[in-house]
Amino acid sequence: MRNELTTPRLSLRPFTLDDVDDLHALLADPLTHTIGAGPFTTVAQTEQWIRNRITAQRDHGLIWYAVHDKGTLIGNCGLFRGRAGIEIGYLIHHSRRGLGYASEAAAAVLEECRAAGIGPVWATIRPGNAPSIRIAERVGLRLARTEKGLLVYVA
Repeated sequence: MRNELTTPRLSLRPFTLDDVDDLHALLADPLTHTIGAGPFTTVAQTEQWIRNRITAQRDHGLIWYAVHDKGTLIGNCGLFRGRAGIEIGYLIHHSRRGLGYASEAAAAVLEECRAAGIGPVWATIRPGNAPSIRIAERVGLRLARTEKGLLVYVA
């Protein structure tokens, strides 16, 4: 995968430890980080999150991108090895939601996956997360199955 992707509004690049403060502001925000165990409470958690993404890139070639709009970090989007195989995920700051940023970033990442021969790519989404379902469908993922209370989409 290429290290830098661009769309009409966004620039995407892999996270580095230099991003820890800006990323922590996103991951510690309870209105933005609503998945998993919820918002991060320490900068050390954010540092470890970045280290895990750096390791995944080194070991598997999977990149988790910092999503910037005009130089401002507004979210993230990328790939990880999940329960369904290679999965895509995305997170956009709550103040920027509903403006198409997640769809734009996810479309760019999926296009890069196709160019790099990576696939299939999955997304697991909670049934009540209607915005994430719309994003998945907007970028061409289709419902493959329901598993353990999650909707599993595939590209």
